[in-house]
Amino acid sequence: MTMKKDKETLIKYFQDMKALEESARDYYLGISNYQGFENQEVKDSFRRISGDEQRHSDMLEKIIDIIKTNNKFI
Repeated sequence: MTMKKDKETLIKYFQDMKALEESARDYYLGISNYQGFENQEVKDSFRRISGDEQRHSDMLEKIIDIIKTNNKFI
């Protein structure tokens, strides 16, 4: 495998991970807004988890940017 191919594979891997984090974020946010839950503590917990998933996504985006811009990374 060439360095370019390795870099592309690594970027794709982290993009896939980021997509999973964003999907989880949206799912938890949806639960936190669901009217069927009357318990505000449960709703608040899911909203916090959604925020955690967003932070994970942000970190992965930073990793992707580092890989894309640093030619010596791989």
